[in-house]
Amino acid sequence: MTPVHLAILLISLAGFAALALATERHAEHLLGRLPAPQWRLLARAIGWALLAIALALGIGAMGTGVGITLWLGWLSIAALALVFAFPKWPWQPQQRAAARRARTAQAAALPPAPPRLRRWLAAALLAAVPVVFLLALKATPIAPLLRADAFAGQVGPWSFRLAESNHNVPDLVAMDIPMKSYQVRFCEDCDAQIRAAYLKVNKPRSLRAAGIVLNGARWNRTVDIQLPANTTADSMLWLTVVGKDGEMHQAPVRLADVSPATVAWFKQREDKPQAGRQAPQPAQ
Repeated sequence: MTPVHLAILLISLAGFAALALATERHAEHLLGRLPAPQWRLLARAIGWALLAIALALGIGAMGTGVGITLWLGWLSIAALALVFAFPKWPWQPQQRAAARRARTAQAAALPPAPPRLRRWLAAALLAAVPVVFLLALKATPIAPLLRADAFAGQVGPWSFRLAESNHNVPDLVAMDIPMKSYQVRFCEDCDAQIRAAYLKVNKPRSLRAAGIVLNGARWNRTVDIQLPANTTADSMLWLTVVGKDGEMHQAPVRLADVSPATVAWFKQREDKPQAGRQAPQPAQ
């Protein structure tokens, strides 16, 4: 995903720069002269087009909700970078440079840093902003439903993605009952047609035994379910969905396809008592 993030940042920077050239104040600041009105109009059109391309790139790579959020985040970084860069732009009108030097001479109690040093410091700060953001982004874990191991399926007329909230083994609660957390997301158009969704291990006999209802009305629905003691690799997770029209639909998902570490954990627990039993020694 790093190339996508970098592309959105660079396109956003170019878009903001074009929009800056479309204004009289910033165009004169950046170019040292005022361009003709038709050139400023062209710069405005190019700027908005570039921002729209960055938005489309984010949505295409990450989906609507995450893509828009990603786009807004990189827009903020691009705007912050330009805020720091504009005051250090070398081609400024002479009167502004003279006024800045006069204010600096009057207000500075200490000798100012050399201009070249200030420019290097400003460049270092600008370079550090995207680097720090990328490092933080890299350290952020991928959302469960965006991972490659998320299960994609169909329940009735609705598509969905199902994933465990983490790859850890089940949590043991009171009485050593294993519990596991899962997340489900339905497609955007499907989500508005769904009244409730349930999840459990083994096929429900009726809607009353459909399992635990998933929390959340839209986007990521989450649920913590109890795993039976006899859970195996062939056990099935049953997703039960009730539409707003009252129709009920069900879809099975192999537990081993969604939670392989959980299946291995149950297999290890099953093998421990058997390993503890030693075969009787023959009588001498």
